[in-house]
Amino acid sequence: MSSHCPECGHTFHSSDANEAQTRITDLETQVRLLNSKASSYLDRLADYEDEVQSLRAQCAKLQKEREGSISVAPLQPLPVTREDVPEKDNFAQKQMNRQSLSRLSSLTSYLPGRKKDDTPPVPPLNTGLNQSAPNISTPTTEYMKAHSPPPFATDPGRQGQSLTLIGLQTSLETERNLRQQAETSLAQSQTELEELTAQLFGQANEMVATERKARAKLEERVKLLETRDGDKRKRLDRLETAVQRIERVRRMVVEHENAMGEDAYVAVEVPRSTQKVGRTAAR
Repeated sequence: MSSHCPECGHTFHSSDANEAQTRITDLETQVRLLNSKASSYLDRLADYEDEVQSLRAQCAKLQKEREGSISVAPLQPLPVTREDVPEKDNFAQKQMNRQSLSRLSSLTSYLPGRKKDDTPPVPPLNTGLNQSAPNISTPTTEYMKAHSPPPFATDPGRQGQSLTLIGLQTSLETERNLRQQAETSLAQSQTELEELTAQLFGQANEMVATERKARAKLEERVKLLETRDGDKRKRLDRLETAVQRIERVRRMVVEHENAMGEDAYVAVEVPRSTQKVGRTAAR
């Protein structure tokens, strides 16, 4: 593309301006593309934040439900039947019988007509206990060890409560894992967004700097062309004044030549007329 000066007739080539304009349009398209990418990353960040908030709400709800279930349903004691510990009941009955016998013997000793020595000796309770305790303790402990029920096997309420606690713990662990994954993804997206924004701002600054440099070059080029145009106009003015002077001198020369030609013609004509008059007089 070129421009033609109507006054001086000089042709100016504007290839630099076209290249700068094309570069400016390319940079504008790149800026639009980066803006669209930044908006998409912002949308993804908002989605991640919503997901994290929902996970936090679910985790808080599960914790509240767990605390409520623990406070409302306390642990119930295991029911103990007579079939589980039969030896203990027999041992208690034997103790009661022996105590009643000792009381009867003490009462009969105070009755009249009987001597104190006639009462049969009652074995002390401590000795009986000491003698029967090892014989009783071993089978009962062995029976309890052999027939001890597994934990939470006889109580369905405690078994269901343990299952609910295990389910709550597993769900809490899964929620924690999901929360950690969401937080890691959120941190990764934030770092990506920060890197993208930094890159975007760097590219924008570079684009602005290059555009300013190109504009400064174009302004310098325009100033140079304007100075050249002014110099050419001055030269044209000088040439026009010189041409006008030449034309004046030419006219003056032509006028002078015309005047000199007329004078010579008059000088030639006068002698011819005198010669004719002399000839006529001689005749």
